[in-house]
Amino acid sequence: MGIQYAQGATPIRHAYVYTVEKRHGIGGKLLSSLCKQTASPLLIGTWADAVWAVHLYEKDGFRLVSQELNNRLLREYWSIRDRRIETSVVLANQKWFDPHETEAINL
Repeated sequence: MGIQYAQGATPIRHAYVYTVEKRHGIGGKLLSSLCKQTASPLLIGTWADAVWAVHLYEKDGFRLVSQELNNRLLREYWSIRDRRIETSVVLANQKWFDPHETEAINL
């Protein structure tokens, strides 16, 4: 798991834990460590069908952004094809929603 500093937010990259190591709290500890390494809002992109991953991130305080904002963030912070944008979601931590709450609601 790692982060990439970018203007306005910090996307988390490659958030994976080996299958045999899952359910031991490793992912949560890594995520917590990354949250402490930056003052900017954190964004996580994942497959929309990875419901278990979305649930894990929500448990750690991340929230899904609106669909319109989702597509804009995927284009701005990730280099992926349109088809992948259609099948992906972005979650953000509270630092994103605090200053952007009105924008997120209005989209």
